[in-house]
Amino acid sequence: MNTEVIASILEYFEVVEKDSELFPIRKKLDEKQKEFSKLKLDDLKATKLQQVINALQTQLVKQRELSLLTEIPAWFDNVAQDGLNCKKRMAKVTHSTKFSHPENEYSGICVEPAQGGDYLSTDNSGFNEYEISYSNGALIRIALFFHVNFSGKTVFERLIANDFEWLNCFSNSTEKVHEWGQGLACWLGEHDLKAIEKMKQLYFPVSGDEYHLLSPMTSSSLAHELFKKINNSKWSESSKKGRLAKSKSLYSELAVTEFPKLATTFFGGAHPRNISLLNHLRSGKTYLLNCAPPSWQSTLKPPLNDQSIFSGREFNRRVWRDLQELQRYLLSVKRRDSTLEIRRNIAAYVNDLIDGLLNYAAEVQGLSEHAGWSLQNCELKQAEQLWLDTWCEDLLFQQKRANHNWQQDICLAFAGWLNSKLNKALKNDGLVFGTVQYQHWAKLLSPRLRDYELGTTVFSAGKAKAEAVV
Repeated sequence: MNTEVIASILEYFEVVEKDSELFPIRKKLDEKQKEFSKLKLDDLKATKLQQVINALQTQLVKQRELSLLTEIPAWFDNVAQDGLNCKKRMAKVTHSTKFSHPENEYSGICVEPAQGGDYLSTDNSGFNEYEISYSNGALIRIALFFHVNFSGKTVFERLIANDFEWLNCFSNSTEKVHEWGQGLACWLGEHDLKAIEKMKQLYFPVSGDEYHLLSPMTSSSLAHELFKKINNSKWSESSKKGRLAKSKSLYSELAVTEFPKLATTFFGGAHPRNISLLNHLRSGKTYLLNCAPPSWQSTLKPPLNDQSIFSGREFNRRVWRDLQELQRYLLSVKRRDSTLEIRRNIAAYVNDLIDGLLNYAAEVQGLSEHAGWSLQNCELKQAEQLWLDTWCEDLLFQQKRANHNWQQDICLAFAGWLNSKLNKALKNDGLVFGTVQYQHWAKLLSPRLRDYELGTTVFSAGKAKAEAVV
């Protein structure tokens, strides 16, 4: 007796076949086990619940023995007889016409997985699941039975191949097994390859007045395979452990896979019988991967045509949010007396702007492939040229850069830019920024720019020569 076959068939009756004597016992047992998993072991309620679970498990074992002798053979008798009288046979389908109300005059096509090929398509993507089309929603339970898998093959595949040997697990009569096999096999058939008016159709021009009629179809097999992989990456135990380690900033060898902007479609609504088989197994869900074009990212170039980076578009674009945050805070405290907390908060907002400035400067300085750009009709102020064109090989340029006076010019330019921005935005609200604030902004940038320069990489040969001259 094949225990794997028996276990698979019993699982179907316990989980799917709602008219089975096994179904309500298994359902109640699963509910109690789920409830038990949420309790602490020393809880008094847990002890009582464990007794209930043990009783249900004993009852389920007894009912399994009884069902194997009476209920399951009787079910085979009824389904096999109905198969002999069925008018519309079920078929194996990889590309379903519709995910909801899947049955119409034509339910889809079955494409066997191909190997190789010049292009990736739904026939060589390696899927191994398939739909089973059926004529009405009431037959979905039988379709699910044909989808039961044991030893690597489904009931559907075994019946198509006239393999009835597995039925010996439920009867000692060779005649009965053959009768069941023939009756169950009558449910199954094949669909002819054709298109119908209810399918989507595209007329593709070929030459002259001739057209190819194309019917685009979604691969339900591929959609199911994608669903399983995404669910596994989101909810498997290894994924959960990996995400937990990531959330705590801990090292982990486990990989964490993300699917940005993942969309989910739902089919079936209040009538889950009216959806296709694989769609039913997914509870009506189908995932859609984001296929939007990538966001445009401009390539950073040296600021040759700007008179100052502070008036240039790129720097202002990067820091406008931080600038707005500073303006909002200044408005919120304008009627309050200056305190140490307020001054510290203002300094923190300004340091965010300085972060943006130094990050932008680092990116421009990293453009080593444009070394010497400041010598090519550059309109930028000399102090900013010396700051940003670190890879320039010109000896005179590096000699000037070795003199740190230009750093003060950068600090004053930043202070003037910030005063101008704040006065333009807040002057009508009664806030005016003058010399005191101007000097304060420059003072905030000065030590940070000095520390930043200590870590700046410059053209080494030019720097050595410049230092030797100085």
